[in-house]
Amino acid sequence: MSRKNMMGFMIVLLGLALIATPVEAAPKRGGTYRASMATDLTNMDVHRTQAQIDNAILGMTVFEPLFTYDAKFNVKPFLCESYKMSPDGLTLTLNIKKGVKFHNHTEMKAEDVKFCLDRVRDPNLPGAAQRNTMLNVKEVKITGPYQVQMILSKPIPNILYLLATSVGTIGMMPKKVLESHDNKVLKPIGTGPYEFVAWERDTKVILKRFEAYSSADGPVNGYLGKRNRYFDQVILNVMKEPATRIMALDRGDLDVVPTLPYQQIDELKKRKDLQVRTGLSPDAPWYLFNFNFNHPYLSKVDFRKALAYALDQKEITKPFRSSPPCSRLTPRSWKKWRPAMTRPRPKNFCRRPGTKGRRSRF
Repeated sequence: MSRKNMMGFMIVLLGLALIATPVEAAPKRGGTYRASMATDLTNMDVHRTQAQIDNAILGMTVFEPLFTYDAKFNVKPFLCESYKMSPDGLTLTLNIKKGVKFHNHTEMKAEDVKFCLDRVRDPNLPGAAQRNTMLNVKEVKITGPYQVQMILSKPIPNILYLLATSVGTIGMMPKKVLESHDNKVLKPIGTGPYEFVAWERDTKVILKRFEAYSSADGPVNGYLGKRNRYFDQVILNVMKEPATRIMALDRGDLDVVPTLPYQQIDELKKRKDLQVRTGLSPDAPWYLFNFNFNHPYLSKVDFRKALAYALDQKEITKPFRSSPPCSRLTPRSWKKWRPAMTRPRPKNFCRRPGTKGRRSRF
């Protein structure tokens, strides 16, 4: 399995002199954050979409998961306060945070968590994002007002990653609202720092600050930590052409352009009226090779190692110049996790019994 870093480029208009000074003034509460979106939303229901844009815009703003990542990409509890896996790897007990409010001001409880964990793998829910990855979840039990247990038919080594993923986000939603709407998301209601206001197709998405937000606190560490919610409102404008985004920025219609082709970065850095920042995009996509272990060659670990060797990761990640690639991602929470493999001589893997030097198409 391999992963390629996706670097997000953020262009911020320097409209205030304080941004250029050595010591910035303290942030002030209020105002509207205006940014561009390279493409429009496809679905307001994050349980039913793996589209990157849907999860990037609605995940961690409107909807929040049980687990998330710290700055070093370690999976940590978020709406889940603590957890415990049984020694046999078949029972995951989740203790839910108390006092967390949905945007309709009802408290999140175990019944909501169970409903969402059942919903994302429901064979009758069109496009259920985690249906296939959660096949080994046999049952979700409520074992207390703020506790649920996930009963597995066999261990799922990456279960915490699945609960934290930002692609097919398992965001918490209120059970009673979904049931009253025939299990459909007519208006997104989550626990996030911003409430959903409107989605004008192919035009914009509008969010407003959720005044009763209380999910996160403490020092900022990746997705963990306090969310100050300085802006009263967030307006995300659909602008599919890079040139259109820059023109809007120059006119003062936007404050931030989060996504631009990497080829333009060097030229934009030369402009004194813009500040260009590069960094790992919070919604960085994961590029995976999923192997069919029933294939006569792919079932052999040496053959898979040979494929890993053959990939020129440096060439693949050349566009994302700001940092080296992460290469293979195998989370430490997985039982079969191993440190990054150094590139050995290919003959160590390819010329093993069973391959006979033949070419194979798969």
